[in-house]
Formats: sequence, structure tokens, C-alpha cells
Amino acid sequence: MTARARPLATRLRKVAALPWAERWLLFEVFCLLGIARLTLLLIPFRHLARRLGPLHTETPPDAPPAHVAHAQRVGQAIARVSPHTPWTSNCFPQALVAKYWLQRRRIPTTLYLGVALTKDAASTPARMGGGGFNLGAPKLNPGGAPRGAPRPKLNMEAHAWLRCGPLIVTGERGHARFTVTAAFGG
Repeated sequence: MTARARPLATRLRKVAALPWAERWLLFEVFCLLGIARLTLLLIPFRHLARRLGPLHTETPPDAPPAHVAHAQRVGQAIARVSPHTPWTSNCFPQALVAKYWLQRRRIPTTLYLGVALTKDAASTPARMGGGGFNLGAPKLNPGGAPRGAPRPKLNMEAHAWLRCGPLIVTGERGHARFTVTAAFGG
């Protein structure tokens, strides 16, 4: 048995040891992640957005414990399956799958889309040391870089996460640093 096949065999044994309900959930999530990825590749966002719920609305920050338990269960299944799909299963497909799965069970959720700007460290010029005035120093642009120096590149990152009551179901890691640009409640 090759080194690559051993982890796969181990994972398959672990899945086989799970109860049928858990195995079915993992299979369902795997299939839904593939459908979500395909949907994102083929359907324009403006058409997809109509099915996500009303724009700029949020569900209440509290939810019945049974709803939170269902949301936590599907969130854990998505976290277990998404690293092992042969396609990209990043935050957006994960949020779509969780929203769809919970929506089918009439559990209200809010899907958030956010952006964050980060400076590219490789292109940021070194700042002048000393903190005081240096009359011999070159004049600075408002951003603090010497005139004529390359400006730092700004990278825009996007993120999607899903909330059910107080629980962030998917996309919890780092979601606080993103500015919400859209929220689809329902």
C-alpha cells in the first residue's frame, strides 16, 4: 500500500465506522459542495442572489436551540468534507451549501459577503525612521512614501460566512476583519 493510499484507506475506515445518518450527511454535503461550485461557475451572481433571500436583511441574533444544533451539525460536516473535495470548496460554496441545507429545514439564516483591503508587504516602501522632522529627507506623499516611490499595492479579499442565531455556521475564521457589503437574510 502506498503512502498516499494509507491516509485515504484510514479516512474511509473512519467514515465507515460512523452511523448511517452521519455518513449520509457527509455524502449529501460532498454532493452539495460540487453543485454549489458548479453553480458559481455557470450562473451569474445577479441570478443567484435572487435565491439567497432579501438583500440587506438579517435574521434575529437568537435562535431556538434545536435550530442552532442543526446548524452546528451541518457546519461541522462542511468543515470535515470541504478540504477533501477535488474542486475548490472555499468560503462561498460552503456558505451556500449550509444556507441551502438549513433553508430546506425552514431554519432562518443570514449569508454575509464582505471585503477587506490589505497592503502587499513586498511593494510597501520602508518608512523613514526617527519619527521627527528630517530636513534633508525627500518630500512625502500623503500616504507617507517619498514622491516618485512606488505606491503600495492594495489587495482586495472577499469572504462569505453564514450565521444562524448566535452561531457562525461557516466562514468563522477571520470574518471579523471583513466589511460587510451584502447580507441575505431568510
